[in-house]
Amino acid sequence: MALAPIAVTYLPVLVWVGIGFGLLAAYRRSTSATVLRLAAAFLASWAVLATTALLWVLSNGGFRGIERLIASPLSLFDGQFLVLWLLGAAGAFAVFLVAFVVSQAVARGILRLVVARPLPWPTTLAAPPASVALYEFPSARPDAFTFTVLERGRGLGLFRRDVILVSEGLLERLTTEEWEAVVAHELGHIRELDGRYLTFIRMLSRMMRWDPFFALLSASLTRREEYRADLDAVELTRRPRALARALFKAGLAGGRSRYPGPVALLGVRGRRGRRETVERIRRLVALAESGEYPEEPVG
Repeated sequence: MALAPIAVTYLPVLVWVGIGFGLLAAYRRSTSATVLRLAAAFLASWAVLATTALLWVLSNGGFRGIERLIASPLSLFDGQFLVLWLLGAAGAFAVFLVAFVVSQAVARGILRLVVARPLPWPTTLAAPPASVALYEFPSARPDAFTFTVLERGRGLGLFRRDVILVSEGLLERLTTEEWEAVVAHELGHIRELDGRYLTFIRMLSRMMRWDPFFALLSASLTRREEYRADLDAVELTRRPRALARALFKAGLAGGRSRYPGPVALLGVRGRRGRRETVERIRRLVALAESGEYPEEPVG
């Protein structure tokens, strides 16, 4: 068996393992932008492995191929299957490209559907970068979410626009302090590139529903980023109870955004989403009671 084909076919596994160790090391210690970039690379490597394995099984008799692969998993790395690895890489790239296109289409569709109107930036928060836009849209449902869209600039250039959308239903429920805390939370998502990477990863997990690995990593990253954005909001506003009250009021109306792509204030749906919202509120109340932040008036 030639050495070069063996090295090429083992390379995706070595890359995947290396990125995996890097992701584990960065998960608790590095910035969210670093973690999300590593997660995207980790999922890309996994997609190459999974797609190649699927092609190998199909080319070796389907169910019979599964039995052969279980009995001898190293046979996948035989140099004669280099073409399958190349096809697997092409297939994984196609899936990622489709996920990106769909996530952008969803974002643009939301902007067209919700009939959004600009909102003034909260005066107590520092002015955002020019690329950040804050909008209100007509809906009785308490929604707030963030996403990033690519737009065409002058000539052939592209630029990113980060959008924060807040529903009328949420604004009607919140005090000024709570509203500012929600905007600070969403700004935390933007600063750590959640609208760019996490939105894409969540969309990818929806497209790959048959692969629990994608769903597990997506859920873990979503939970991590919601906790982190809560802390960013508290550091910015110094009002942990204001964000806790906003989460409570939004959660009472039944949960998360009905839009599939963006990073929403209430990150996930169903019972798990409610449990995680309760945990976030508990953490925020604990911060308020720690004495590190001054008590704010309830307005």
